[in-house]
Amino acid sequence: MFTFLLEEIAPRPIDPNINTSIKPPKPAPFLLHFRGFFPSGGILLLMFALSTSIRLGIEWFKSEKKRVEIESQRVNSELSFLKAQLNPHFLFNSLNSIYSLANKQSKDTTNAIVILSDLMRYMIYEANKESVPLEREVDYIKNYISLQLLRLKDSSNVKVNIRGNLKYNIVPLILISFIENAFKYGTDFKGRTNVTIKLDIEDEVLKLYVYNTVSHLQQKSENSGIGLVNIKNRLNLLYPNQHTIDIKNDNHSYEVNLTLKLKKL
Repeated sequence: MFTFLLEEIAPRPIDPNINTSIKPPKPAPFLLHFRGFFPSGGILLLMFALSTSIRLGIEWFKSEKKRVEIESQRVNSELSFLKAQLNPHFLFNSLNSIYSLANKQSKDTTNAIVILSDLMRYMIYEANKESVPLEREVDYIKNYISLQLLRLKDSSNVKVNIRGNLKYNIVPLILISFIENAFKYGTDFKGRTNVTIKLDIEDEVLKLYVYNTVSHLQQKSENSGIGLVNIKNRLNLLYPNQHTIDIKNDNHSYEVNLTLKLKKL
Protein backbone atom coordinates (compact mmCIF):
# COMPACT_ATOMS: atom_id res chain seq x y z
CA MET A 1 0.00 0.00 0.00
CA PHE A 2 1.16 3.42 -0.97
CA THR A 3 0.57 6.48 1.08
CA PHE A 4 0.53 9.95 -0.53
CA LEU A 5 1.41 12.86 1.63
CA LEU A 6 -0.12 16.17 0.44
CA GLU A 7 1.71 19.24 1.41
CA GLU A 8 0.13 22.62 1.44
CA ILE A 9 1.69 24.64 -1.29
CA ALA A 10 2.03 28.28 -0.48
CA PRO A 11 1.08 30.73 -3.26
CA ARG A 12 3.96 32.14 -5.19
CA PRO A 13 4.39 35.85 -5.14
CA ILE A 14 3.29 37.76 -8.27
CA ASP A 15 5.97 39.57 -10.13
CA PRO A 16 4.86 43.19 -10.49
CA ASN A 17 6.62 43.42 -13.87
CA ILE A 18 4.36 40.81 -15.42
CA ASN A 19 1.16 42.05 -17.14
CA THR A 20 -1.60 39.88 -15.85
CA SER A 21 -4.48 41.51 -17.93
CA ILE A 22 -6.36 39.12 -20.21
CA LYS A 23 -5.79 39.83 -23.86
CA PRO A 24 -8.48 39.03 -26.46
CA PRO A 25 -7.70 36.22 -28.82
CA LYS A 26 -6.05 37.13 -32.05
CA PRO A 27 -8.37 37.17 -35.04
CA ALA A 28 -8.27 34.29 -37.41
CA PRO A 29 -6.32 34.72 -40.63
CA PHE A 30 -7.83 37.06 -43.32
CA LEU A 31 -9.03 34.27 -45.54
CA LEU A 32 -11.06 32.71 -42.75
CA HIS A 33 -13.39 35.77 -42.64
CA PHE A 34 -14.67 35.61 -46.24
CA ARG A 35 -18.29 35.58 -45.02
CA GLY A 36 -18.01 39.26 -44.09
CA PHE A 37 -17.62 40.20 -47.74
CA PHE A 38 -21.03 38.84 -48.77
CA PRO A 39 -24.18 40.90 -48.06
CA SER A 40 -27.23 39.48 -46.44
CA GLY A 41 -30.16 38.19 -48.50
CA GLY A 42 -32.21 41.42 -48.18
CA ILE A 43 -29.38 43.66 -49.34
CA LEU A 44 -28.60 41.31 -52.21
CA LEU A 45 -32.23 41.41 -53.35
CA LEU A 46 -32.26 45.22 -53.14
CA MET A 47 -29.10 45.50 -55.22
CA PHE A 48 -30.57 43.14 -57.83
CA ALA A 49 -33.83 45.12 -58.00
CA LEU A 50 -31.92 48.40 -58.31
CA SER A 51 -29.67 47.15 -61.11
CA THR A 52 -32.68 45.70 -62.94
CA SER A 53 -34.55 49.01 -62.65
CA ILE A 54 -31.58 50.95 -64.01
CA ARG A 55 -31.22 48.56 -66.91
CA LEU A 56 -34.95 48.73 -67.73
CA GLY A 57 -34.84 52.52 -67.46
CA ILE A 58 -31.98 52.73 -69.93
CA GLU A 59 -33.76 50.40 -72.36
CA TRP A 60 -36.99 52.44 -72.08
CA PHE A 61 -35.10 55.68 -72.71
CA LYS A 62 -33.48 54.20 -75.84
CA SER A 63 -36.81 52.85 -77.05
CA GLU A 64 -38.61 56.16 -76.40
CA LYS A 65 -35.89 58.13 -78.17
CA LYS A 66 -36.14 55.86 -81.18
CA ARG A 67 -39.94 56.14 -81.18
CA VAL A 68 -39.76 59.97 -81.11
CA GLU A 69 -37.25 59.95 -83.98
CA ILE A 70 -39.49 57.66 -86.05
CA GLU A 71 -42.55 59.81 -85.29
CA SER A 72 -40.65 62.96 -86.24
CA GLN A 73 -39.55 61.39 -89.51
CA ARG A 74 -43.12 60.33 -90.21
CA VAL A 75 -44.50 63.82 -89.59
CA ASN A 76 -41.80 65.43 -91.74
CA SER A 77 -42.46 62.94 -94.53
CA GLU A 78 -46.20 63.60 -94.41
CA LEU A 79 -45.70 67.38 -94.40
CA SER A 80 -43.30 67.15 -97.35
CA PHE A 81 -45.83 65.04 -99.21
CA LEU A 82 -48.64 67.48 -98.42
CA LYS A 83 -46.58 70.47 -99.54
CA ALA A 84 -45.60 68.67 -102.73
CA GLN A 85 -49.31 68.26 -103.50
CA LEU A 86 -50.27 71.77 -102.39
CA ASN A 87 -47.73 73.75 -104.41
CA PRO A 88 -48.56 72.30 -107.87
CA HIS A 89 -52.26 72.61 -107.06
CA PHE A 90 -51.82 76.31 -106.31
CA LEU A 91 -49.56 76.85 -109.32
CA PHE A 92 -52.01 75.29 -111.78
CA ASN A 93 -54.84 77.48 -110.51
CA SER A 94 -52.69 80.62 -110.73
CA LEU A 95 -51.58 79.76 -114.26
CA ASN A 96 -55.22 79.28 -115.22
CA SER A 97 -55.90 82.80 -113.96
CA ILE A 98 -53.09 84.25 -116.08
CA TYR A 99 -54.17 82.18 -119.08
CA SER A 100 -57.64 83.68 -118.75
CA LEU A 101 -56.14 87.19 -118.87
CA ALA A 102 -53.89 86.37 -121.79
CA ASN A 103 -56.76 84.79 -123.70
CA LYS A 104 -58.67 88.06 -123.38
CA GLN A 105 -55.52 89.98 -124.32
CA SER A 106 -55.91 91.93 -121.11
CA LYS A 107 -53.47 94.70 -120.33
CA ASP A 108 -53.28 93.27 -116.82
CA THR A 109 -51.51 90.12 -118.01
CA THR A 110 -48.05 91.59 -117.40
CA ASN A 111 -49.01 92.74 -113.92
CA ALA A 112 -50.43 89.29 -113.19
CA ILE A 113 -47.13 87.66 -114.18
CA VAL A 114 -45.23 90.00 -111.81
CA ILE A 115 -47.60 89.12 -108.96
CA LEU A 116 -47.23 85.41 -109.70
CA SER A 117 -43.45 85.73 -109.60
CA ASP A 118 -43.73 87.28 -106.12
CA LEU A 119 -45.98 84.43 -105.03
CA MET A 120 -43.57 81.82 -106.38
CA ARG A 121 -40.62 83.53 -104.73
CA TYR A 122 -42.40 83.31 -101.39
CA MET A 123 -43.22 79.65 -101.93
CA ILE A 124 -39.64 78.78 -102.85
CA TYR A 125 -37.74 80.76 -100.22
CA GLU A 126 -40.21 81.01 -97.32
CA ALA A 127 -42.54 78.03 -97.47
CA ASN A 128 -39.81 75.53 -96.52
CA LYS A 129 -39.36 77.19 -93.12
CA GLU A 130 -41.06 75.88 -90.01
CA SER A 131 -42.65 79.29 -89.40
CA VAL A 132 -42.69 82.75 -90.94
CA PRO A 133 -43.78 86.19 -89.73
CA LEU A 134 -47.54 86.50 -90.01
CA GLU A 135 -47.05 89.79 -91.84
CA ARG A 136 -45.26 87.97 -94.67
CA GLU A 137 -48.03 85.40 -94.88
CA VAL A 138 -50.65 88.15 -95.03
CA ASP A 139 -48.72 89.90 -97.84
CA TYR A 140 -48.74 86.60 -99.71
CA ILE A 141 -52.51 86.31 -99.27
CA LYS A 142 -53.02 89.89 -100.46
CA ASN A 143 -50.94 89.21 -103.58
CA TYR A 144 -52.99 86.13 -104.32
CA ILE A 145 -56.24 88.08 -103.95
CA SER A 146 -54.88 90.80 -106.24
CA LEU A 147 -54.11 88.15 -108.86
CA GLN A 148 -57.66 86.82 -108.68
CA LEU A 149 -59.19 90.29 -108.92
CA LEU A 150 -57.33 90.89 -112.17
CA ARG A 151 -59.07 88.00 -113.89
CA LEU A 152 -62.61 88.61 -112.57
CA LYS A 153 -65.25 90.22 -114.72
CA ASP A 154 -67.19 91.47 -111.70
CA SER A 155 -65.42 91.76 -108.34
CA SER A 156 -67.95 94.08 -106.69
CA ASN A 157 -69.03 91.34 -104.29
CA VAL A 158 -65.50 90.48 -103.19
CA LYS A 159 -65.03 91.75 -99.64
CA VAL A 160 -61.72 91.50 -97.79
CA ASN A 161 -61.13 92.69 -94.24
CA ILE A 162 -57.81 92.10 -92.44
CA ARG A 163 -57.15 93.65 -89.07
CA GLY A 164 -55.21 93.11 -85.85
CA ASN A 165 -51.65 92.75 -84.63
CA LEU A 166 -49.43 90.88 -87.10
CA LYS A 167 -46.43 90.50 -84.76
CA TYR A 168 -46.71 86.72 -84.61
CA ASN A 169 -45.34 83.64 -86.31
CA ILE A 170 -47.36 81.19 -88.38
CA VAL A 171 -46.73 78.06 -90.42
CA PRO A 172 -46.43 79.13 -94.08
CA LEU A 173 -49.22 78.36 -96.55
CA ILE A 174 -51.58 77.26 -93.79
CA LEU A 175 -54.42 79.63 -94.81
CA ILE A 176 -54.20 80.02 -98.56
CA SER A 177 -56.15 76.89 -99.53
CA PHE A 178 -59.36 78.19 -97.92
CA ILE A 179 -59.04 81.47 -99.85
CA GLU A 180 -58.07 79.72 -103.07
CA ASN A 181 -61.08 77.43 -102.78
CA ALA A 182 -63.40 80.42 -102.29
CA PHE A 183 -62.29 82.12 -105.51
CA LYS A 184 -62.33 78.90 -107.47
CA TYR A 185 -65.93 78.00 -106.61
CA GLY A 186 -67.30 81.44 -105.74
CA THR A 187 -67.59 82.56 -109.37
CA ASP A 188 -70.76 81.73 -111.30
CA PHE A 189 -71.11 81.06 -115.03
CA LYS A 190 -71.67 84.78 -115.70
CA GLY A 191 -68.35 85.70 -114.13
CA ARG A 192 -69.84 87.18 -110.98
CA THR A 193 -67.92 86.39 -107.82
CA ASN A 194 -69.32 86.42 -104.31
CA VAL A 195 -66.50 85.98 -101.77
CA THR A 196 -66.05 87.32 -98.24
CA ILE A 197 -62.74 87.02 -96.38
CA LYS A 198 -62.22 88.21 -92.82
CA LEU A 199 -58.94 87.80 -90.98
CA ASP A 200 -58.88 88.96 -87.37
CA ILE A 201 -55.92 88.66 -84.98
CA GLU A 202 -56.37 89.42 -81.29
CA ASP A 203 -54.73 88.14 -78.09
CA GLU A 204 -52.56 85.56 -79.89
CA VAL A 205 -55.63 84.09 -81.60
CA LEU A 206 -56.18 84.20 -85.35
CA LYS A 207 -59.72 83.92 -86.67
CA LEU A 208 -60.28 83.32 -90.37
CA TYR A 209 -63.73 83.50 -91.90
CA VAL A 210 -64.20 82.66 -95.59
CA TYR A 211 -67.52 82.59 -97.40
CA ASN A 212 -68.40 82.00 -101.03
CA THR A 213 -71.47 81.10 -103.01
CA VAL A 214 -71.50 77.93 -105.09
CA SER A 215 -72.98 77.84 -108.58
CA HIS A 216 -75.17 74.85 -109.45
CA LEU A 217 -73.63 74.75 -112.90
CA GLN A 218 -70.13 74.48 -111.51
CA GLN A 219 -69.16 70.84 -111.01
CA LYS A 220 -66.22 69.92 -108.87
CA SER A 221 -63.61 67.63 -110.33
CA GLU A 222 -62.39 64.49 -108.60
CA ASN A 223 -59.35 66.34 -107.22
CA SER A 224 -61.10 69.61 -106.45
CA GLY A 225 -60.95 69.12 -102.70
CA ILE A 226 -57.31 68.11 -102.51
CA GLY A 227 -56.23 71.53 -101.24
CA LEU A 228 -58.68 71.55 -98.32
CA VAL A 229 -57.98 67.92 -97.43
CA ASN A 230 -54.26 68.64 -97.31
CA ILE A 231 -54.67 71.77 -95.23
CA LYS A 232 -56.79 69.90 -92.68
CA ASN A 233 -54.08 67.25 -92.39
CA ARG A 234 -51.41 69.91 -91.95
CA LEU A 235 -53.45 71.62 -89.25
CA ASN A 236 -53.76 68.33 -87.36
CA LEU A 237 -50.02 67.70 -87.62
CA LEU A 238 -48.74 71.22 -86.94
CA TYR A 239 -51.39 72.65 -84.60
CA PRO A 240 -52.65 69.70 -82.53
CA ASN A 241 -55.09 70.92 -79.88
CA GLN A 242 -54.33 74.49 -80.96
CA HIS A 243 -56.97 75.03 -83.61
CA THR A 244 -60.64 74.56 -84.33
CA ILE A 245 -62.24 74.44 -87.75
CA ASP A 246 -65.87 74.46 -88.79
CA ILE A 247 -66.87 74.01 -92.43
CA LYS A 248 -70.45 74.36 -93.66
CA ASN A 249 -71.49 73.35 -97.15
CA ASP A 250 -75.18 73.46 -98.09
CA ASN A 251 -74.67 73.20 -101.89
CA HIS A 252 -75.52 76.90 -102.20
CA SER A 253 -72.65 78.34 -100.20
CA TYR A 254 -69.40 77.32 -98.57
CA GLU A 255 -68.35 78.73 -95.21
CA VAL A 256 -65.15 78.22 -93.21
CA ASN A 257 -64.47 79.32 -89.64
CA LEU A 258 -60.92 78.68 -88.46
CA THR A 259 -59.45 79.60 -85.08
CA LEU A 260 -55.71 79.25 -84.63
CA LYS A 261 -53.39 79.78 -81.65
CA LEU A 262 -50.39 81.89 -82.67
CA LYS A 263 -46.87 82.29 -81.30
CA LYS A 264 -45.15 85.63 -80.84
CA LEU A 265 -42.10 86.59 -82.87
